[in-house]
Amino acid sequence: MSEPLTLGHIAEMMSELRAYQHRTIVVKIGGNSIAEDDLFLSKIARQVLFLNTNGVRVIVVHGGGPQIDTALADKNIEFVKGVDGRRITSPKAIKIVARVMKEINRGVVEALVEAGCKKEKIFAACKQKHLLVQAESLDPANPLSNRTGFPTHVHANLIERALRDGKIVVLHSMGIGADGKTLYNTNADDYAMSVARAIKAKRLVLVTNVAGVLDRNHERIPVIDPLTAMQLIEEGVISGGMVPKVESALCVVKQGVGGVAIIDGFRPWAILGELLTHEGRGTLFRSRLS
Repeated sequence: MSEPLTLGHIAEMMSELRAYQHRTIVVKIGGNSIAEDDLFLSKIARQVLFLNTNGVRVIVVHGGGPQIDTALADKNIEFVKGVDGRRITSPKAIKIVARVMKEINRGVVEALVEAGCKKEKIFAACKQKHLLVQAESLDPANPLSNRTGFPTHVHANLIERALRDGKIVVLHSMGIGADGKTLYNTNADDYAMSVARAIKAKRLVLVTNVAGVLDRNHERIPVIDPLTAMQLIEEGVISGGMVPKVESALCVVKQGVGGVAIIDGFRPWAILGELLTHEGRGTLFRSRLS
């Protein structure tokens, strides 16, 4: 979207925008991106506000990995990661995690307000008495000593009510146990995918620092369906940490989400470029190519 706009571009964007009006998109942003660029949140906020102002229902979900690592180090609280790379969260650490998540959540709200959004038009997790996603421990043998969790249920009615009122929903990836007391630190991708499934979102946009999935020639693949993804994984074109992300994205699409996009959020107007242009800006996962 850096090239000069033509009437054709404007017509294309207006057409795509109409397809999203009164529909819901979930935008997931990671703690790494927030930490890497002081202006990152303001860039995201302007795009989210544009969509909201034009009738698109938007949910923002954020993580906070590096911010949590720093806060734990400041308190001399050691942490380790399991074989799956997820942090093992102790009962002592979970209090720090919850505090950091609220702080980041407030930061996202502040960025939206600075972009021009009215405070009363923001439904933020940091302002709610109850968490909206139920979770359970990823370590069933030690559910109280390991507070790293996985989302199991989303209270979608509260989220949908806020969306119907025209509010931007801003959520962090903290979950609450079935007992209504035990806090769990959940992976932000897992959390965002659970929310997107629960509300049957038209799009889930995973904002990262990569352009999407690349082919053998290191060129971006605009659209991928399950069959193509399986072939690329078997051939080793999709490898490493991208494999579980791709598999999760396709699973979510099968469960009712209209599409999942992986985009480079550091490109100018990346979210709008992905949603409002035919060619997109990242890689879109759909149930089929046609």
